[in-house]
Amino acid sequence: MNFDISRDFLDGLMLQQPIQREGQAEIKAAGQLHFLPSSPDGTMHTAIVSFHLALGDTEQPFARGGWRFLFTSEQSFDPKSNPNHPFFGNLLVLGAGKLMAQFNNLAMHANLPLIPFEPGRMMLQQAPPEAAAQAQQAQ
Repeated sequence: MNFDISRDFLDGLMLQQPIQREGQAEIKAAGQLHFLPSSPDGTMHTAIVSFHLALGDTEQPFARGGWRFLFTSEQSFDPKSNPNHPFFGNLLVLGAGKLMAQFNNLAMHANLPLIPFEPGRMMLQQAPPEAAAQAQQAQ
């Protein structure tokens, strides 16, 4: 199955001054890929990469954003039926990289330190099968 990204753009962005606590210098990142309903013929698709950064073990992220991808497939395909396809992992890393570029741009203009980011060191973790089934039932 071949996929082709036809458009991508910033969906939303939020950055605020992180609350500094002693011993919480580690930044934790998390991202997800959300699929919107496809076209009636099943060949045009929309995916949104949501990504957030939190300082230490806090629940509240200091930065969060979304990057929207519009892509097509050569034949009818339901992205929710195969969320572990390698294309979607690449889409998640690509979206996170684009969001990090925007976060660092905003941090630079707000006189905040830049956030170190190496896309090559990102690790993709799949949700456990039972968690993925529960998420699909909730939709």
